[in-house]
Amino acid sequence: MKRSLIMSTFLLVFLAAGCATNPAAAPQPAADQSRDHDRDAQRERDAQRERDAQAERDRQGNTPACPAGEHAATDHDGRPICARD
Repeated sequence: MKRSLIMSTFLLVFLAAGCATNPAAAPQPAADQSRDHDRDAQRERDAQRERDAQAERDRQGNTPACPAGEHAATDHDGRPICARD
């Protein structure tokens, strides 16, 4: 009986001491969120820059290579054509 009482007291003190300690500090999520936000913003800027570059290539790529004596013009349908000078 005495042994059981001592063991119970020890376990109770051990439990109380374990609950009273502070848990391990977790990493700050704010720093991770700002890093993720910066990375996402950079990806969006890169994607927009690529879309702009592709639009510029498309715009320039639609201009026909006109022979001498002709220049590039736009048809009434909006298509690029070669017209005489």
